[in-house]
Formats: sequence, C-alpha cells, structure tokens
Amino acid sequence: MTSIVVRTLIIYVLLVFSLRIMGKRQLGELDVGELVSTLLISEIVAIPIDDPDIPLLNAIIPALFIISIEIIISTLKNKSEKLKNTIEGVPSYIIYKGRLSQKALLENRISINELLAELRTQGVGDISEVEYGIIEQGGQLSIIKKDASPLFHPVIIDGEIIESTLKKLGYNDEWLEKALKSSKLTVSSVLLMTVNDNGDISVIKKDGSF
Repeated sequence: MTSIVVRTLIIYVLLVFSLRIMGKRQLGELDVGELVSTLLISEIVAIPIDDPDIPLLNAIIPALFIISIEIIISTLKNKSEKLKNTIEGVPSYIIYKGRLSQKALLENRISINELLAELRTQGVGDISEVEYGIIEQGGQLSIIKKDASPLFHPVIIDGEIIESTLKKLGYNDEWLEKALKSSKLTVSSVLLMTVNDNGDISVIKKDGSF
C-alpha cells in the first residue's frame, strides 16, 4: 500500500511539472498538440499505478520525451506563424462585416442552432447585432458587435505577411509595401501590423516601440 501511495505521489508531481513546463494556460485553452500530449502523458503515467510490478522509469522516460517534443514544437511555432497556422489552422470568419458565411459554418461543422446558442452566451440576441464572428485557432468564438470599436485585422505577425487577411481586406503586396515605406519600416522589423475597415493602420516594431 505504501508503494502505491509513493508511486501516485511521484506521478502527481510529474503531471504537475508537465503541465507547468508546457505552459500556464488552462485546460480549455490548450491547443490540439498540447491536449494530445497531456492525454498521452496521463495514460502513460497511470500504468505503473495500476501495475506496481512495472518500473516507474517506464512511465517517466516516455513522459519526459513527450514533454520535450511538445516544448520543441511550441518553440518552433512561436518562431514561425506559417508553421503555427499549418499545425493549428487559422482563424475563420463565420460572420464578416455583418454577413453570415454559410460556407464557413459547414467547414467548421457548426450548425445555426449552435451558433445562436453561443451568441446568447455572449449576450447577443440576434445575428444582426454582430459585425464579426471569428472562430479562433483554439476553437473559441469571438464576437465583435456592430456598435463596438472597429476591428483591426493582422496583416503582419512577427515579420510574416498574413496573405489570407490581405486578400480578404482587398489589399495586396504593393499596398503593404507602400504602407511600410511611409513608416520607414520593413516586413522583418514588424512584430505586429494591423489595419481596420477604415484603412487605419497600427504598427508595433519588434523592439517594442511604435
């Protein structure tokens, strides 16, 4: 009995360590890779508790390996927006400029009833009140009402051009180059560049200054 308690305590510490080192987000905010890693680690570390004859190292070594892989992938994703979008997908506009996209609903496998229910939980009584409805990379639905401040769309993130956003807004690389030139900036020097529907631009340089 003492052996089981000690094993359980060690496994508990390992799981807490795993979640801490992979990030301090809540479970509901884990991306797909983090969720899979967490589930795998939970299954692996449970084996020595169920069978005391199995050495703890048989769980600890695979768990540490999975943690290492997750940290490497997370680091690479943070350095490359394209890789992050490939792995996690890109935000999807369910409602764009007040118009509902039935195609986006089908692609995200969301029914009208589900959308209406989610809008109600966010205090929205009708779709007509919404200017933008965006399915984020984590799966959450973000709502921008028509009476809210204009939404700024990211066109450059960490030195990488978001071509899909440029195209959706009706801009092109020539417009972007001109906008950057007027601010004496290059793509690689920009941490974040956003533009709203009125054409207003906001830029944050990589050194943190505006």
